[in-house]
Amino acid sequence: MNGDGFEDGDAPAERGETIDLVRLARALRRRKRWIVVPTLASCLVALVVVTAIAPRYTGVAKVLLENQESYFTRPDKAGVEPGAVIDPEAVQSQAETVATAELARQAAAKLALADRAEFNPPTSGNPLAIAWSLLAGGRGGTVEDRVVGVFLSRLTVFPVVKSRVLQIEFVSADPALAARGANTVAELYLAEQEDAKKNEAKAASAWLSKKIDELRAKVADAEAKVEAFRANSGLLPGANGMTVPVQQLADINAQLAAARAAQAAAVAKARSLRAMLREGRLDEVADAAKDESLRRYAEQRVALKAQIALESRTLLPQHPHMKELNAELAGLDDEIRLAANKAVLALEDEAKVAAAQVDSLSAALAAQSKTVATGDADDVQLRALELDAKTSRDQLESYLQKYREALARDADNAAPADARIIERATEPRTPTFPKKAPTVLLATLAGLLVSVGVVAAQALLADAALASDGAASTPLAGAREAPDGEAPASDDAAARPAPLAESPGAFSSAEALADRLADIARDGEALTTLFAGEATSRALGLALTAARRLSKRGRTALVDLGVSQDWLADVLDRRAESGDRLDGLAELLDGRASFEDALHRDLSSSLDVIPAGTGRIDVDGLGEALAALAKSYDFVVLCASDWRSAEVGAALDAVAALVMVAPARRLEGALGRLRERLAPTSLTTIGLVSGDRTAIERAA
Repeated sequence: MNGDGFEDGDAPAERGETIDLVRLARALRRRKRWIVVPTLASCLVALVVVTAIAPRYTGVAKVLLENQESYFTRPDKAGVEPGAVIDPEAVQSQAETVATAELARQAAAKLALADRAEFNPPTSGNPLAIAWSLLAGGRGGTVEDRVVGVFLSRLTVFPVVKSRVLQIEFVSADPALAARGANTVAELYLAEQEDAKKNEAKAASAWLSKKIDELRAKVADAEAKVEAFRANSGLLPGANGMTVPVQQLADINAQLAAARAAQAAAVAKARSLRAMLREGRLDEVADAAKDESLRRYAEQRVALKAQIALESRTLLPQHPHMKELNAELAGLDDEIRLAANKAVLALEDEAKVAAAQVDSLSAALAAQSKTVATGDADDVQLRALELDAKTSRDQLESYLQKYREALARDADNAAPADARIIERATEPRTPTFPKKAPTVLLATLAGLLVSVGVVAAQALLADAALASDGAASTPLAGAREAPDGEAPASDDAAARPAPLAESPGAFSSAEALADRLADIARDGEALTTLFAGEATSRALGLALTAARRLSKRGRTALVDLGVSQDWLADVLDRRAESGDRLDGLAELLDGRASFEDALHRDLSSSLDVIPAGTGRIDVDGLGEALAALAKSYDFVVLCASDWRSAEVGAALDAVAALVMVAPARRLEGALGRLRERLAPTSLTTIGLVSGDRTAIERAA
């Protein structure tokens, strides 16, 4: 153990876990030749490659996908149809359509690529040519298949992002051929679209022609059935789309209404004339009767009354002339009454005739209603036949219109492609492969990085080997020296972990002790360990560190048997409703709190902590509480600031190992006193060096 409180074997191990950047830089400087030479070699190789490879050029053409229908390309009766929605999937589908073997075969034939060594290299007499043929697509198949394979490998078609534009790229060693190849593919694509529409129109016209012949026969048969049923049932067509019986019923109903109106008018006129005669209103009789004789009588009566009024100015009423005029007036009134009575009798006769006509028409209406009612079933069947015939005729007319449109579409230039070339490829001036400057730069950087990585890896591996050799030559930390005259244990025996009870001694850190405790813990049994100090408060910090380490290996609980430290509350997860109060072991044992209230979770690990709490700890129930914890946890860590306290004495029955925490200079003496007191028991005692206060606070 060195003066810092660590064993001598720990320092080299910690130094071996870090990377010495200064030593690494020195190693790189010492081996700079292994860095410079590969870097220059990579640069030279890249220069040779980009110079030896023949340049290739790329021709670019762009095609816009849109509906090309217009007023001039539609048939006369064809309406404006909304264009198909061109979504991203449709654009991608069209891109795949361009890069097909059939279109590539047409383009290769149009460009005569079979005569070019670039696309059809010779495959005999030249090993390099044979190798190139194998790389380009193999020697099998016909010349056309090989040319098509090479053509497709040089052709790239992809949609421009967020647009309906297809970009067609063709690569060739000849810049003119690269441009012509891209333009040829675009033109063939448009021609293929037009041919597809024409073929669709031809197929549609052929299908419609067959369906039209079938529908014509069906329409003729349906109309013949309608006429035959109409003739058999007597439901002949009348005016306004009605049958003859229905039309007759409507006519009789109209005549009946007219007869009733005439009867009512005659009766009303007769009653009016009788009332006028009864009341003596002879001047109004002519207007009511509408008779010429009565009108003449009324005019004479008006003239006679005017003469009587004129003569009465000079003559007395008993004058003979006045008597004569009054006699004439009385005779004229009698004539008017007689004529009015005749008119009344005529009107009454007319009303009787109208009543008789009403009765006759009512009987005829009833009879015709029965006739129409009995013909309703036939009328329903007739309407069904007419509907069937009308449906067939409408379908026939629709097919005839579509057939005429399909014939019009079949004409030249009547079915334009749903795409157009918006940019034709021009002869490129600069090659697209190889990019000389970027290629040389990337190759140089790659050679530099690889060489630096190899040299650095060799340096780090050498340092690791040296560190492992140094660690092998240093005694293990915490191992006991063999007594004088005894041979040291073999390597296999030292490598096997001895039971904790057989290896008491000193440990330099709480983490190392926790690892040792976890290794020797028995499966299915909880390991209870007590960290006790000698009138020192540093045991809690080291116990917390060890408990956190054990929590990574299993469920762990830390129980504080002494006075809780102020800083312990800062590392626990405290519920908001608890406030400043922190329940612990004292509250648990005297019944003021349950296990759920006394257990607190560590903020930085999965460790459960039971602080000492406030007040005196009841040692009578301490054993039962520890037994309950041992059933629920894999590791139970106890902590006491003084191993001579009553709480420690009450907990010893449940403890499997006791750890003495003391400074390095007092550790041996404290262990001796602890072993003297525990001599009657088989409890294992372990020494743990407590570092300075800074280290304890850091562990906490």
